[in-house]
Amino acid sequence: MHSKIQVAAAALILAGCATAPPPQPATPQPTPSDSARSDAPPAPPPTPRPPPSVAEQQQANKTALRVADLLEAGNEVDARAEIDRALALDPNNKLALNFQRQMTVDPRATLGEESYPYTVKPGESLSKIAGRFLGDIYGFYLLARYNDIKVPRLVSAGQTIRVPGKAPPPEARPPREARPVEPKPRPPQEVEPPAPPPAPPVAPPPPPPQDSLSPAEKAYREGLAAQKVGNKDRAYQSFRQAEKLDPSHAEARTRADQLRRELVQQHERNARSAMARQDLDGAVRSWDRVLEIDPGNDTARLERQKTLKLQENLKKL
Repeated sequence: MHSKIQVAAAALILAGCATAPPPQPATPQPTPSDSARSDAPPAPPPTPRPPPSVAEQQQANKTALRVADLLEAGNEVDARAEIDRALALDPNNKLALNFQRQMTVDPRATLGEESYPYTVKPGESLSKIAGRFLGDIYGFYLLARYNDIKVPRLVSAGQTIRVPGKAPPPEARPPREARPVEPKPRPPQEVEPPAPPPAPPVAPPPPPPQDSLSPAEKAYREGLAAQKVGNKDRAYQSFRQAEKLDPSHAEARTRADQLRRELVQQHERNARSAMARQDLDGAVRSWDRVLEIDPGNDTARLERQKTLKLQENLKKL
């Protein structure tokens, strides 16, 4: 009886296994993230920055000019900050990009390894030398790095620097004088007459006394003396006086025009440097000096008005 029950139970188990359906493989269901990713629209392109306004361009130029004063004083840290401000206003500002390039490139690779010595002349600055040899007065900082000069403003007359390029050919020397041809000996029967005694040397005429000079010539010579010792303001006034007394004095007019340009540039740099130091009184004095020399300078007049307006606002505060 017990064995029959066991046989029946085994038969039932085998029957159940034969009729059970096989398991179906699970099909992957799409996740919410996949459907959202396939249905999401493409991201919009970034909005281009509008071009800078005229006011922003002007402000960027003023900021870039302050960079020139800072670099002349050797202040690279503040100069980099001003360059960033200028480029934030106008990313295409040429002067700011120029200074940024001068501070980052290798001066030897940019200007070349070949160079020759040059002695700074009186009245010359590193900016003027850069304009002469590099074709860019604002390239002075690259020339300073080329010579390992930390403060370009301290370059003085008589100092020797290196200028990139080939040295100019030496000045042509005058040809030698031809040696006199010795006369052929005469026959012995002829007697040569005695040579005449040499004529006494003629002394050069003495310079005209100072009292005999015209007032225009006196003023011109005073200007030359002042220019020789580096007093540009005194020299400029003397040349102007000579030109007024004698309008046909071309040399006095030429020297006065040259000194006028140099003095305007010098006082403009002094004014901007004073603004960078927040010396408003010094900036006004420098702009006044520019207008004395060049009354038609619109830039100096505008900058002076802005400085006076800033002084008034500070007094109110």
